[in-house]
Amino acid sequence: MPDQLRPLTGLRALPPTIPPGLVHRARIFEQLEMGTKGQFTLVSGGPGAGKTLAVASWASAGSAPGPVAWLTIDDADNDVPAFWSNVLGALCGSGGVPVDSPLRDIIPAAGFGVGEALEVGARLAELPSPIVLVLDDFQLLTGDAVLETFGRLVDHQPPQLRLVVLSRADPVLRLHRLRVSGQLTEIRTSDLAFTEQETAELFEVYGIHLRSDQLDVLQRRTEGWPAGLRLAALSLDAVDIDAGIERFSGSERSVADYLVGEVTAQLSELDRDFLLRTSVAEKLNGDLADQLTGRTGSQLVLERFAKANALVVALGDNNEWFGYHLLLRELLRHRLALEQPQVVPGLHLRVAQWMAARGEPIEAIRHSILAGDLDGAGRILLSVVPKILSPDGPVLAAAIEPLARTAHDKPSLSALLASATCHFHRHEMAAMLLDAVEAREFLDEADDDVRPSAEVLITLFEMAAARGRGDTAATIDRASEATQILDRTPRRRIPAARQYRVIATVNLAGAQLWTGLPGDAEQVLEAAVPEALELGLLLPQLNAVGHLALLNAFGGRYRSAHARASEAMQITERRGWVSEPQSLGGFLAMGLVGLARNRPDDAARFINQGLAVSRADTDRAIRLALAIAGVEVAVSRGDAGAALTADARAMSGISRTPGVADLLVRWSNVAGAEALLLAGKPTEALTRIGRPGTDPGFASSRERVSAARARFALGDLGLASELIGPLLEPSLPFRESAVAAHLLHSLIADRNHRDSPALTSISSAIDLAQAEGIRRPFLQIGGRVSEMLKRYQHLGGRHEAFVADLLSDLTPTQPDAVGGSVLIEHLTERELIVLRYLPTMLKAGEIASDLYVSVNTVKAHLRSMYRKLGVTNRREAVERARTVGLL
Repeated sequence: MPDQLRPLTGLRALPPTIPPGLVHRARIFEQLEMGTKGQFTLVSGGPGAGKTLAVASWASAGSAPGPVAWLTIDDADNDVPAFWSNVLGALCGSGGVPVDSPLRDIIPAAGFGVGEALEVGARLAELPSPIVLVLDDFQLLTGDAVLETFGRLVDHQPPQLRLVVLSRADPVLRLHRLRVSGQLTEIRTSDLAFTEQETAELFEVYGIHLRSDQLDVLQRRTEGWPAGLRLAALSLDAVDIDAGIERFSGSERSVADYLVGEVTAQLSELDRDFLLRTSVAEKLNGDLADQLTGRTGSQLVLERFAKANALVVALGDNNEWFGYHLLLRELLRHRLALEQPQVVPGLHLRVAQWMAARGEPIEAIRHSILAGDLDGAGRILLSVVPKILSPDGPVLAAAIEPLARTAHDKPSLSALLASATCHFHRHEMAAMLLDAVEAREFLDEADDDVRPSAEVLITLFEMAAARGRGDTAATIDRASEATQILDRTPRRRIPAARQYRVIATVNLAGAQLWTGLPGDAEQVLEAAVPEALELGLLLPQLNAVGHLALLNAFGGRYRSAHARASEAMQITERRGWVSEPQSLGGFLAMGLVGLARNRPDDAARFINQGLAVSRADTDRAIRLALAIAGVEVAVSRGDAGAALTADARAMSGISRTPGVADLLVRWSNVAGAEALLLAGKPTEALTRIGRPGTDPGFASSRERVSAARARFALGDLGLASELIGPLLEPSLPFRESAVAAHLLHSLIADRNHRDSPALTSISSAIDLAQAEGIRRPFLQIGGRVSEMLKRYQHLGGRHEAFVADLLSDLTPTQPDAVGGSVLIEHLTERELIVLRYLPTMLKAGEIASDLYVSVNTVKAHLRSMYRKLGVTNRREAVERARTVGLL
């Protein structure tokens, strides 16, 4: 959510407002200025060391080398997408990222990883000027995956990015390279400690003048610890300074605990209670503080505290929101838990209710869980769970993780749905399904206001699992059931009904694609694209665009397919979603367009990328389709061995997929048959195809074309003509199959010496193909296609440029026969004459006698033919010659 920071999460992207009277620390400023001339500045010190205020005051002074982006880390950032969402939000909110920068388009999703982090770095490198990124409380970042992605950015840090990391301990990053190269500046506890002069200035701010001996004692007792000195200044009685100094000693924690007690002891009972009760919230405004304290006027109290000391700070420029110093908040919460443990859950519940009422459901979920109100958290989750498919997905997943963890030991409807949501977010489909199945057992006992939403959500989880394992029928069944629940339930009872419906219909229409008879899927997807965008469901939007591209590609509408696939790829690359399963439709569609236009290298690039980022349990149907398209790539390259190997892999994947769509099985058989035709095995190709379908679908049209090619290769012109007959109808919706059918019809007419029908058919094929840039059938069918195209050219056909391109592609290294095979050498005229005798029953001696040559001459011609045809005997030679159109 780079450009749409939410009100509360956005507060973490603001440095604290500098309190009045803060001691100016010129030497720290100089270190920071020097550090940000290099790549990485580490500010390391314990709690209360003054890291945050020192860096915040330096940033506000305007001496940084560029705009300063600030992010205060919290536990939620241990989720990779959540961390990077917040980092990008801070960067884009700093003013240092131009409005047209591609950095603003990245929206980290579940698949965000090292590659995407490096892409962030690449886009940072394009910034016109340096930008400083400050990460405060970095010690809270403990997730290995998060540290790995951030570490890779540090390893490949662009010069425009200057990092300032504030941490209580040294981060687990590979900083030795930066240290050796002089790009690392380290500001440690000893640097942050107050000098005697700074200590004296601090106490003067509080109206306390210290003698040199008193100053010396304070320095020794606190070792210049900024928080200790500040708390001492707040707690000392100016009338008896010596007594106050004598009362505290010990570790930082004990001193802090003591001093906080001293500070709060000097407050009125109302003010002390105010601080304790409001400490449960990470960020506060006056209205929320009123709700927590049960009083009015909290805004003025917060402003008074912010002016009085540096432990309560205003956030932003308008003094609307406030935060407590981390040390103060920790100690206040500790005191609250000790003194008033019974009120803590109720306070968190008040925060949850306040957040929910003000459109902050994710924060409401967090505090509901802290309040122990797991059912309440589950209720809120049901209203916002579609956000898992939006830019807020990482933040939502991080918020519900504590609830999800309870599902194992204390399963409940809320816990199981939260667990299923987290598993879905991480693409763990098997675990998600187990949670969903168990959650269904709780439906009967669920409250009436919960049951409809829970039932829809469980059904959608089951739908996602079915799609993941490639079970098209089950996907359609579950998606249909979800829409039926929505249809029969009043919308007021399902708050997220509109979002649920978009998710269900996009998946339903996508699954219908694999039936081969998608019906109104295209219209459904067209309508879903803008609605998903409006609702912020950007991953379903991408899914819909990708499947629209596939529908167009299957129909041979390659211009539209390319436009839609390009749109999907732009979304994928712009948002950093290459690893998301919703991107796969775009990869496959681009591959199919490349194949149709005879660009096998382009097709292979997209297909291989799709296979590389896909997983077996996220969208198996598309993964299988990518594997089938891989067979077609090898066929287009004329590599029979690679095609047969790829075919074996695709068949293996299909055999391991229960419930696989019939279209995928039949398409795989067609691709395998094309590989066999390329290898010169038309009889085996026919066996692989079986009986072509009679339905008007994609698979049937492809089956008929391949079977007709095999029949033509075997000399069965009548059967070939019969197979392509239905494909010659003008209403056929599958354009590439129609092109192939017209080409075959032209070749059959040519073989029968019917020149006029042959020219009519080749003209029809060219007309159909040129409109969509279809080249593959001309190049794979080969044979006398070149001669027919030249005849078309000679007679002044209208698509001269397109035909010229086809002829330039039909080189000797391209397929030159109906079977799609390639002859290494052309046969001599004498060899062609001998070849025509081979289908007869005549023996070599009889052929020699008929040709008035010696038997040895005939045998020499046969050996040469066998070598050129790549065969070892007479039967294979006949079959091969028919395949390549020589018989």
